Amino acid sequence: MLGEYHVGRCTRNCHSLNRPLREGEWYYSVVMESGDDYVRRDFSAESWKGPPEDAIGWWKNRMPTAAEKKLVLAPPEVLIDLLRQMGNFPEKAKTRYLLAIMLMRKRLVRPWEGTADDSLAEGAMRLEVLADQSTIDVMPCEINRAESDSIRDELNDLLYCEADVVSSDDETSTE
Repeated sequence: MLGEYHVGRCTRNCHSLNRPLREGEWYYSVVMESGDDYVRRDFSAESWKGPPEDAIGWWKNRMPTAAEKKLVLAPPEVLIDLLRQMGNFPEKAKTRYLLAIMLMRKRLVRPWEGTADDSLAEGAMRLEVLADQSTIDVMPCEINRAESDSIRDELNDLLYCEADVVSSDDETSTE
């Protein structure tokens, strides 16, 4: 089973030039092992010469500007309600399945560990909502590469809204 690994937030400083990253500036972040832990280093685009040999992963990002609004995830209750409601729309089965997986990663739902009963459709997975111990049945779906981008975009449109405060202090995690 894959675990979740937490990586530090953006340092807002260029590791090699030892200077602050400027508003709107493109930068690269690298994750490396350091003993039993992981470290993140941020590099300005001007100092970037490619990922270090011992890098586990890297990505490119841009420092936010003061005028930008940050996208925030809908509250947990809304996400659970959306998962329930999507059960009424069979054409949204793949989107619903991805939402269920996302909610498991966020530890809002977990696989149900109750006793088996005949009400569970064959092949379905039953999830327990941690907030109220209710259950939701979701059918697993296969999603091919061609449809993954459109489903991801659909989920983003459903789940995120703009906030007034800008902060690049999001914690990044890898699995």
